[in-house]
Amino acid sequence: MAGEVALLDALDRQARRRAEGIATLSVLEGPEALGGTLWNRWAARQGLTVVEVSGEDPRAAALEWAQALATARDLGADAEALATFSLTAANPRHTPVFQGKTAHERRVLLEALPPPALPEATWALCRELVIGREAVAPGALPDAVSTALQRDPGAGLRALHALVPPGQAPVARVRAGAAPSLRGLQVAGALSSAVPALAVACVVSSEALGAFLAGGETRLKALVREGILEVPAEPSESASAVATLRRLERKGAAEAQRVSAAEVALAVLTGAGEPGADRARSKAEAYLRDRLEEHPATAGLFELNVRLHPEDKRSWEVDLLCRRFRIAVEIDGYHHFQDPERFRRDRRKDLDLQREGYWVYRLLATDVLSRLEHILHTLDTLIAARGRDPGGQEPRHGHRHP
Repeated sequence: MAGEVALLDALDRQARRRAEGIATLSVLEGPEALGGTLWNRWAARQGLTVVEVSGEDPRAAALEWAQALATARDLGADAEALATFSLTAANPRHTPVFQGKTAHERRVLLEALPPPALPEATWALCRELVIGREAVAPGALPDAVSTALQRDPGAGLRALHALVPPGQAPVARVRAGAAPSLRGLQVAGALSSAVPALAVACVVSSEALGAFLAGGETRLKALVREGILEVPAEPSESASAVATLRRLERKGAAEAQRVSAAEVALAVLTGAGEPGADRARSKAEAYLRDRLEEHPATAGLFELNVRLHPEDKRSWEVDLLCRRFRIAVEIDGYHHFQDPERFRRDRRKDLDLQREGYWVYRLLATDVLSRLEHILHTLDTLIAARGRDPGGQEPRHGHRHP
C-alpha cells in the first residue's frame, strides 16, 4: 500500500495523543478492505489484537469489547493487581493478600482498609471482581462487568479499561454503517469520548464521510475531522493531488494555502520538459517553505534557495536549508530520474553537502502535497536528533563543531 509507513506513523501519533488523555478517533478514509488491513497492521505492530464491535449501539459495542477482553485476560487477576498496588500506595504498612481467601474474607479485608485514590466507579468494579474472582469461569465475562456496562456504558467501560495494564488492552474497530447517518461512526465517537485511552477506528469511504460532515458543526464532527487519515487505493499522482485539495477544503484550511496547493498540483501534474518541471519544483519549494513557517517545530529555521560555497568545491543552491541544525531539504521532480547527468549531479551535490556536515533529505515534488504530514514528522525527528548532538549544530561564529 502506497504511503503505508507514513500512515502507520500517523496512527502512532494518534496513539500518543490517547496516552496523554486526549480523545482521538482514528477515521480511515478510503476503501474498507485497505483501511481494515492498515488498522490490523498497526495493532500487530503494537502487539495488540483488534476487536470488531457493533456499530448499532454503544452499550452493545462496550459489551462485545469487554467479552473479548475477558477471553484474552484474567480480569480477576488484573483487579487484584490494581487493588494490591493502590491499597499499598495508600497505606504502605498494610499490603493486602488475597490469595487463599474466600469471597467473604476478601470482602471483610477490603472493608477494613481505607479506599485507595481511584475513581469511584473503577474502585467499585475492582472490589467486585476481587471478591467474586473464584466464581468466574476462565474466559467468561464477570457479572460485575456486565452490570456496570448495562447501568452506564461510558462509566463502566472507563472502569474496566482502567483495570488493564497500559498498552495491553485490545483495540476496537467499529463498522461505520450506512450513510448519511453513519451510526457506527457515532458509536465509535461515543467510545472514544468515554475512554480517551481506548484505541478506536472506523473505516469510511470519502463519499460517505463527505455526506456525514456536511451541515453544521458538532462535537462529534470535530472529533471525526481531527482523526481523519486518508487511505488511498494506490492512487495516481493526479488522484492524490485532488484528494489533498479536497482534504484541505474539508479541514477549513486558509484560502491562501488552498490556492497555493492548487498551483503546486497544477504545476506538478502539467509540467512537461525541463522548464515546466523547474517551475513545478519552484512552486513546491515555496509551498513547503510556507508550511514549515506555520509548523511550530520548524518555524524560522529553513531558508529558501540558499547558495552554499564549500571549500575547494563548486557552489550549490539548496532548496531549503536549516543552518542551525545543518539539514538540507532537496525537492526533486520526476525528470531528475530521467536525465542520467542530472542524477549524477544530484549525487555529487549530496556528497559535498554531507562532507560539510549536512544531512540531506530528498523528496518528490508530489510528496509536498500528498505526504506533507510525513515530511513534517521526519523533519521533527531530524531536528530532535541534531539537538541531542552538539556536533550537529551550527555555532554562532559560523564554523562547524569539530
